[in-house]
Amino acid sequence: MQRWIDRPEARWALWAGAAAAVAVAVLGTMMILSHGSSTAGLGFIFLPLVAAAAAVPVAIWGAALGHVVLHARGRAAEPKIVFWVALVAAASLPATVAYEVWKGKSLESAVGETRRMDARQLERAFAESPWRRDKFLLGALAGNGAAGPALLERIASLEEPALFDAMWSLWDVMGENRKGLAVMRLVARHGNAPAGALERLEAHPQAEELMTEILANPNTPQPVLARHYDDTHYRAEWGLAMNPKTPPAVMERLARSENRHARTNLVLYNPATPRELLELLAKDADEFTAQKARERLSRRNP
Repeated sequence: MQRWIDRPEARWALWAGAAAAVAVAVLGTMMILSHGSSTAGLGFIFLPLVAAAAAVPVAIWGAALGHVVLHARGRAAEPKIVFWVALVAAASLPATVAYEVWKGKSLESAVGETRRMDARQLERAFAESPWRRDKFLLGALAGNGAAGPALLERIASLEEPALFDAMWSLWDVMGENRKGLAVMRLVARHGNAPAGALERLEAHPQAEELMTEILANPNTPQPVLARHYDDTHYRAEWGLAMNPKTPPAVMERLARSENRHARTNLVLYNPATPRELLELLAKDADEFTAQKARERLSRRNP
């Protein structure tokens, strides 16, 4: 160990690793601050670990680059094969960075184009774009208000686990999806999502993260909704509270639920909430919910 520390390449490794850690910390902070999620701040807990993990391979790259420079200056006595290995390692990082920059800029352009597309052009992009299976492009397609039922059905049928995961990126590839919602959440909340796609998503093993959007969508088939009428999971209650097709008896259960957000959703987002439940919620223990219920009642009877 002492012998390695005394080598001149060690200084290259140290500075390269330190620079990488600082760069990752800065970029990570920018990503966390730009993320729309209320839980994005938790990323600061893991940021030091990510920075340290990034420092290790870059330190190795720095050592390789140092050896190449020292060899060119005639200060490295190792066999020639060591130089060639170090040269390949030193060239790998710039090549990787160049590729990622090209990929990010190309994807930015592809996502930007979707904002001006109509339904037919969106379907063509899904079928022909070189990025057609990239989650960021799929998110831009699924989040576009012009997306038709057929396209949303095709996206919902894709079996890619990453499409159920939240998204974030340093590149401008999120479109209007500033909160980084998963592709399948964007499908589930879309006003044009067909009943078949929503039923497929509800039956998926990873459906729990989408349950609010699925049950809130008026296009969700009644049998799917019925399976959750007695569901007390908070995501299910949030979704049922927003769906105008939810039966009054279920709405009454939600109005008396301990789930404050479900009660609030009945007031804010469900146009079919009966007057008697609004009157009940006007006396809610949560002042915000009660105030909004009173405001809604006053608009009915100015």
